[in-house]
Amino acid sequence: HQFFNNGNGSTTYCHQKWTSDLMVNQGLAAVLPLGDNQYVCSGASELAGSYDPSWGRLNSIARPIPGNHEYYTSRGAGCDPTGFALPYFQYFANQLAAVSPSASDPTKGYYSYDIGDWHLIALNTGENCAKVDCRAGSPQEQWLKADLAAHPNVCTLAYFHYPRFSSKTQVTRYTQALWDALYSGGADVVFSGHVHQYERFAPQTPTGAPDAA
Repeated sequence: HQFFNNGNGSTTYCHQKWTSDLMVNQGLAAVLPLGDNQYVCSGASELAGSYDPSWGRLNSIARPIPGNHEYYTSRGAGCDPTGFALPYFQYFANQLAAVSPSASDPTKGYYSYDIGDWHLIALNTGENCAKVDCRAGSPQEQWLKADLAAHPNVCTLAYFHYPRFSSKTQVTRYTQALWDALYSGGADVVFSGHVHQYERFAPQTPTGAPDAA
């Protein structure tokens, strides 16, 4: 890419090294890559050439999830033709295996773990939940409900790639069942990616109504 500049980027493009510089050696407990971690797809060569020398410097504390680009079968170098994001699971194999067998399982890719007083739940919405189902009644949704029930008295942060709400982009309702479960289970915070705009919402119901409680 004309703006890649050996990973250093330009004044306007390719700032993955710049953003990762803000976090390296800051004593962070974890970094949560929210999917679409490498464009155009997470091919092994592109992960090694771009992600690894930038955000890859934080891999010892990375707890990632895949996005839709991880599941692309073409349009980039080394995309997984099977459509199951295998380069992603191979690149992050050590990090994922360290937290849970389900984290490193390409048929799942969802998991949970604790940091201090917080319980963190990493969910896989992948490519509109087409590869790993997240709809009501799916194994992932049932696992989420059980995980929430098993951790009722802690602060809970969940994260997955596709947002349920956006003021910029029309988003699908594929994550509705996850939101319903998280709301019922008392989750405190949800992080998502996908939409290329930073945005924060006040506490709200799964239908978007304000809910200060």
